[in-house]
Amino acid sequence: MISKRAASGIGLIAAATLSLAGCGGGEDGGEDAQSITLGFPGTIGPTDTPIIAALQSLEEDGWDVEYIEFDSPDVQTQALMGGDINVASMGPATVMAADEGGAELTMVGNNNILDYLIVGASDVNSCADFDGRTVAYHSEGSTSTAHLRRYLADQCPEAEPEFVVISGSSNRVTALLDGQIDGTIVRVEDWMAVDAGGAAHIIDNLVETQADLLTQTIVVDRAAGDGATEAAAALLAALDEQFAAVNDDPAAFAETAAEILGSDVDEVQPLLEALVENGTFPETSELDPASVEATIGFYRDAEVIGDELSAETVADYDVAGSAAE
Repeated sequence: MISKRAASGIGLIAAATLSLAGCGGGEDGGEDAQSITLGFPGTIGPTDTPIIAALQSLEEDGWDVEYIEFDSPDVQTQALMGGDINVASMGPATVMAADEGGAELTMVGNNNILDYLIVGASDVNSCADFDGRTVAYHSEGSTSTAHLRRYLADQCPEAEPEFVVISGSSNRVTALLDGQIDGTIVRVEDWMAVDAGGAAHIIDNLVETQADLLTQTIVVDRAAGDGATEAAAALLAALDEQFAAVNDDPAAFAETAAEILGSDVDEVQPLLEALVENGTFPETSELDPASVEATIGFYRDAEVIGDELSAETVADYDVAGSAAE
């Protein structure tokens, strides 16, 4: 059965003091091309089940596979650059921030499409109502935070919320329902998993206004050599098969997803159906050059990155599909 580890089980990561420059995995990366250790920036959820299912299919084909859930994008970045993982499911904001610091991280595939909701307390009915209210985000440099700030800048530039950091989308949902905050950005799956009652509601669905932007990509460290790229290519090929499965029949895929998550099928099925309806799972893992360019422009306009980065430095379009060649 596929191996799962927590970040705390890796001594190097627990004591990591890695700088962003010059700490790649080396020419060979220390990884066999038949081995995949996939890292996530937090606890996996329904949106991650297709790629876990892809790992399972590779394990059946003889690959040595496992995945690790980290407690922050920063620790995940250190793990990728330090060689503790050789493939990562990572937000583009994290990739670009690392590359501006001297890393060689490269987006090679698309894991899922925008699935963010802006939610607020019962008395928050529009973006403008966040003025002077407490709004939570994941971390200063996270992808979801960049989307939240873009939403606020576009919809209510005069509003001045009081920001707080609460890591984890599900944790922010809990804080909102408990009355600890007045609004936040959350993933569709985490919102669907609770009964908000009258305590909170959806203010906006960002898929309607920011659909051209990448939110969760498959990433390798170019400093790790060809082994990591070959591993990512195999994973992306397997992922395309799982995307087809979930998009064609989310009810049938719910059995696989429930096993992965340790949940009941009846709980997982409506979540998957909502995600498919939302368009969360792409038809292919291949990167869309237009989306890469739009995403770079998005973060540049938000002053998250400067002018040094380009599509050529942060993305590789040739990895997806190469496993079949």
